[in-house]
Amino acid sequence: MTERPRTLAEAWQVAGRAGLIPSVGAPAAIATMFLIFLLTDLASVPLQFSGLSGFGFAVGAAIAAGVVRRSDLLIVSTTPPVIFLVAITCAELITAHLSHASGSLGRIGAGIFLTLSATAPWMLGGLAGALAIAVLRGLPQRVRDLRADVAGHRPGWPGTAGPARSHEPRRW
Repeated sequence: MTERPRTLAEAWQVAGRAGLIPSVGAPAAIATMFLIFLLTDLASVPLQFSGLSGFGFAVGAAIAAGVVRRSDLLIVSTTPPVIFLVAITCAELITAHLSHASGSLGRIGAGIFLTLSATAPWMLGGLAGALAIAVLRGLPQRVRDLRADVAGHRPGWPGTAGPARSHEPRRW
C-alpha cells in the first residue's frame, strides 16, 4: 500500500509523476500566458468589467507556474508582468483599430495606464499566488542553482571540484 503525501509539495510531485499535471516548456507557458492575458483583456472591453483582465492575469500566471517544467520555473515565475504589459498593449492597439478611432499615442498610452491601474490589486495577488505555486514546486532550488552557476561553484563543472552531476537537457 502506498503512503499518502504529507505535504502539498509531495502531493504535487505525486500528481506530476502520475501524469495528472502536464509538463510544458517555458515558451509554451509564456505563449499560454500571453493568450490568456490578451483574450481576457479583449473580453473585458465590451463587458465593461476591468476586473476580468486582472482575473485573467491571476489565472494565467497560476496555470503557467503549475504546468511548466521545474527547470523553467525561474523564467516563468518572473515574466508575467512583462507579458501582461505586452498583451494589454496589443489589446489596446486592436481595440483602437476595431473602433475606427484615431489611434493616437496618447489615447493608447492612457488605455494602457488605466488598465494597469485597474488591475494592480489582481496583479499583486496573482503574482503572489503564482510565486507560491512556484515555491511549492521547487523555485528556491532553482535560485540556488542559478547562484551557484553565476559564482562558478557548481559541482561537476569544468574547473570546479566535486562529483559530476547530471543536468537535464534543455528541450524547447
